[in-house]
Amino acid sequence: MRNFTIYEKDCMEVLPTIPAASVDCVITDPPYILAAGSSNHQNGKTGTWADMMNAAYWYSAWYQQVWRVLKNTGSFWTFCNWKTMPIIQKAAFDAQISIQSVLVWDKKWIGPGGHQGLRPRYENVALLTKENFRIPDRSTPDIWESLWSAIKPTGHPAEKPVDLIAKIIQACELQSGSVVLDPFMGSGTTGVASMECDCEFIGSEQDTKWFKVAETRIQAAQSQGAKWFSARNPTPHEGGRGYRPPTTGESGAQISFIGEGG
Repeated sequence: MRNFTIYEKDCMEVLPTIPAASVDCVITDPPYILAAGSSNHQNGKTGTWADMMNAAYWYSAWYQQVWRVLKNTGSFWTFCNWKTMPIIQKAAFDAQISIQSVLVWDKKWIGPGGHQGLRPRYENVALLTKENFRIPDRSTPDIWESLWSAIKPTGHPAEKPVDLIAKIIQACELQSGSVVLDPFMGSGTTGVASMECDCEFIGSEQDTKWFKVAETRIQAAQSQGAKWFSARNPTPHEGGRGYRPPTTGESGAQISFIGEGG
């Protein structure tokens, strides 16, 4: 039986509690912040060089925790864009981690842009790997297409497609029961993709609104099937906060929800 555990907590509270070398793959979309210590999505995504270096200090802190929990065969995939690449590079350097590749995600849709620049059609995913990680299929390219638009199924401003996250998991050829971690779970897309790919999952999200959305999505994926739910909006959450007993559904997954006080 697969275990799913999601926490309504800051990732820096959760990561130290995870045993070392216990996670197979980390896939996350961290906030594109400019001030160190913030875990909220910022309004603007540009700033001074000093702003970015301060952000890199905070990134490096959780990078080190992620690196500790990853197995020696593990991989770490983190979303970013061209503006935040200096933060990613500085944080990785400070944490003594090498960036092996930068995936280009072609959304097949152009986003908003100003009059002086080109309109963006892509985002990036930086791949950082442990010593014994290998890409099973050496023909895997660094440009992937996954259609996305301004209309997000859950309404989360930074939501990613389930099929894109599932493709990352599949590219690693993770075995059934492998553990996937998302320290910045948001609306729970990585959790849904993990269930779809028969993996176990650990996620954390400190924003109550999005924690509840993630909870609902993962429960629905368990009972209805992840592929069915990934194309639908989540239903409103009616339950309270705090720990909820594990539940077992048709998917064979045991799910634990741990609230702020747990």
